[in-house]
Amino acid sequence: MKKLIILIFVCVACVGSINAQTNWHLDNFATFNWQIATPLSTNYLKKTTVAGGNLEYRRFIKPTMSVGIGFSWNSFEQYIPPKVYDKPDGSRQLYTDFVHQVYTLPIYLNAHYYFKGGDKMKPYAGIGLGAQYSEQSAYYNIFVSEDDGWGFVARPEAGLLYRFSNYFGLHANVGFSYATNKNEALKIDELKHVYYNIGIFWNGD
Repeated sequence: MKKLIILIFVCVACVGSINAQTNWHLDNFATFNWQIATPLSTNYLKKTTVAGGNLEYRRFIKPTMSVGIGFSWNSFEQYIPPKVYDKPDGSRQLYTDFVHQVYTLPIYLNAHYYFKGGDKMKPYAGIGLGAQYSEQSAYYNIFVSEDDGWGFVARPEAGLLYRFSNYFGLHANVGFSYATNKNEALKIDELKHVYYNIGIFWNGD
């Protein structure tokens, strides 16, 4: 998994790291962000995580529209205090605590529309569609239940570019991630979270 993340990071960074422009007109650019995420509508995980990141490359096909590619990663973890659990058939009980973990890696194509902004700011809205790899684990006593797999992912979002110079600036956005990853043993039917990105962007031509 670490090798896959490094490979994607290098590929996207190499595409995005091109000669910088000398004006605010964007032909293409890349962003690198710290990502905060809060799980939604699941009893398995509810705790916000700050262990995440995001990298994207975007190329303009019109003055107000871009398409590109991106990926994110999040590591969710939550401690569940000890309590008594009954087996489904009622034959046995177990008293234990749990550590719930979920790791997500969405890889997606994106499209964004850019609204008219000022000299420094450019707001936008867009969506990413693709596939998400996920690992889900539950640690209890000396045992662990775990699974992994792929699912479809959709990520609508809205954000803002704020330039410091002709070469780079601040990037921030907020979005919603919905993925079809499932885990019957852990009663996970889907994975949803709200995410917040803050980072930098740099221009290319």
